Amino acid sequence: MKSYIDEELEETKKNSRRKVVFALLAIILAVGIPISYVVYTHFYSMNHLPEGKWIQSSSSPNQQYKLNIYRVKKGRATGSYSVRGELTNVSTGKQRNIYWGYKEYDAQVKWKDNHHVSINNKVLDVRTDTYDWRRE
Repeated sequence: MKSYIDEELEETKKNSRRKVVFALLAIILAVGIPISYVVYTHFYSMNHLPEGKWIQSSSSPNQQYKLNIYRVKKGRATGSYSVRGELTNVSTGKQRNIYWGYKEYDAQVKWKDNHHVSINNKVLDVRTDTYDWRRE
């Protein structure tokens, strides 16, 4: 009889431990996933960059792409300027950021060919490449 009670007590302890572990895991996931998403979108994603002030545009030699360059001022007196390059596919109208340079005031843009552009001496294939100073 005593052995049965001991086994039942051990099983109850195991079940309560499992419940505590699963509850802690659920809390960690419920808090960790949203925090990870916010950190990624605000500090690593190029989809949420500040807009800035337009400074120039440049089209690819075949007119398939248009690159708009924006100057972004972050902070007040002590903040530095940044340059953002937004590429538009003229045929589809789809836009995406391909360039994010920190401590830059202007951009020197030169198209190498129909698919390669140099922005401040960084050559990008506009079909696939991006430049983000935060990832250097």
